[in-house]
Amino acid sequence: MADCCFLWATRNLWVIRHGERIDRVDPEWVKTAPRNAWDDPPLSERGYLQAKETGQRLKDEEIDYIFSSPFIRCLQTVTTIIKELKNNAKLKLFVEPGFIEALCMTQFPPGALQPKDLHSEYNLVDTEYEPVLKQYLPEKDEYTCEKRVRQTIESILDRYPGNILIVSHGSPTAAIHTVLGHEHREIGYCAVSKFVATPLHKTDMETIKDNLGFKYSFDCQLAGDLSHISDPTNMSINRL
Repeated sequence: MADCCFLWATRNLWVIRHGERIDRVDPEWVKTAPRNAWDDPPLSERGYLQAKETGQRLKDEEIDYIFSSPFIRCLQTVTTIIKELKNNAKLKLFVEPGFIEALCMTQFPPGALQPKDLHSEYNLVDTEYEPVLKQYLPEKDEYTCEKRVRQTIESILDRYPGNILIVSHGSPTAAIHTVLGHEHREIGYCAVSKFVATPLHKTDMETIKDNLGFKYSFDCQLAGDLSHISDPTNMSINRL
């Protein structure tokens, strides 16, 4: 559990969508998808470049904890970003199912691998991390993911002090904006959003459980920003 004195410090919350996925440029990829997981494509070459440019943008930022969707495109994005960060020696990667793609847009259950299976390829993955979301439930549309996104955000803010980086997908990233009080649904590949979280009440966490807006105020300083991307065309921007 986080030290309470750190929980009451102002901190940064960075939210990033993954880079371009291979099936956007190669529709035939799905026919040979590993494990028949058509919902788990890797990054395209351009997607890797977008992730690298994002890492270069964030290279001087102090980041303490990193959370990622379990889908490979997010893990490839975040590991590419980490390589560009100056202070990355002690960083670990927490795979959080609560930040997975909207489940109306995946197979069900989703085709994502478990952290223990991901660790061999992504050695920063912390296999001892206890995820917030324990079980996938069907989601009828892109907006339904908002509930689990809210629960996940609240839990990680309560459990982990310091500055946080989240890599997720278009719909969950848009949901994060809604949850944090800044409606924004135009989320391109490797778009960067930044929220400054300020605690509002120094009281027992249990007395304000499940009330994120009562615990913190969120100042959105960046929303879906793409100014770091060298080629911001065809970014598959969510307009939901």
